[in-house]
Amino acid sequence: MDELWPVLKWIIAVAVSGTAVVLVLLAVNLGITRLGRRTPTVLQSWLRVRRPLAALLLAISLRIAFAATAEASTFRDVGLHVLLIAIIVAAVWFIATLVLAWLDHTQRRVVARKSDDDRGRRRAQTQMVLVRRVVNAVFVIIGAALVLLTFPGVERVGATILASAGLLSVVAGIAAQSSLSNLFAGLQLAFTDAIRIGDIVEVDGTWSTIEDITLSYVVLSIWDERHKVLPSTYFTTEPFINWSRTGDTVTGVVYFELDWRTDFAGMRAELTRFVSEHPAWDGRAQSVVVTDAVGGHVTVRALVTTKNADNDWVLRCAVREHLIVWLREHNPEALPVRRVSMPPYAEQVAAAED
Repeated sequence: MDELWPVLKWIIAVAVSGTAVVLVLLAVNLGITRLGRRTPTVLQSWLRVRRPLAALLLAISLRIAFAATAEASTFRDVGLHVLLIAIIVAAVWFIATLVLAWLDHTQRRVVARKSDDDRGRRRAQTQMVLVRRVVNAVFVIIGAALVLLTFPGVERVGATILASAGLLSVVAGIAAQSSLSNLFAGLQLAFTDAIRIGDIVEVDGTWSTIEDITLSYVVLSIWDERHKVLPSTYFTTEPFINWSRTGDTVTGVVYFELDWRTDFAGMRAELTRFVSEHPAWDGRAQSVVVTDAVGGHVTVRALVTTKNADNDWVLRCAVREHLIVWLREHNPEALPVRRVSMPPYAEQVAAAED
């Protein structure tokens, strides 16, 4: 019995401390739940931090109970070290959760303030996504460093590393050159407003939507449900078209190669009638103009405007199809033809005899 008493004493202390932590958290949870009925933000924040807070309080109480009940031995030293590591991990988790909760609250405030500004809302969303990922990475590094510092001899290892810092920096710089360049490119994209989540971009001739921006790559969602993943450095080194850079409205054009006998006035009237009845047209502008006349054909440009890139694609396809049908049925002379001039037969014979 005397041999089991230290273990039983420690088990009792752990049970008491754990029960005390649970009771405290239940009381706090009850109070914040009642307060959250009037202040939803407080309740949302509490739901995020209650688990790391419970882990932190439990680790602290277990270490106190173990230090007070366990007798001096190697087992006691190992147990205290393990519980110290648990406290560090829980504390870093708790602080990181607080910071992320504050960032989420800030994002909601910015989005609410810019509810009528889609560009501003998407810019804030993009920046906050990158900031959250950076914060997560920073806290993971800090937590790992603090845990390592609890082990004896780490200071000597650190001194050795610092002594050879020159060589290590060169090696690390060469090995991580691509990763670091993508990391800084991702931050540059987020905070220079070059692209935002939800932007419509044209990359390599393909229309895509920015689906996600990470610290190292950008995910593009293509209209046919494919996804293209590009390194962040692509958008800082290669040219691309951002159709929603300054707004979502788009001006679309459709080109026709037609004959010189085209009824331009009738074509303009038909385009006006058609787009005025089409739901994708935003009412800003529409026109039919002749942009070129060489090689026996005329180039006709039909211009229409829409409120976003999706509607632009739909309307351009509809305009192209409708005007082709209209030209075929109402102005067949406008359909492109190839003219060949043949000399008279007698002249051909004379030329052949000569």
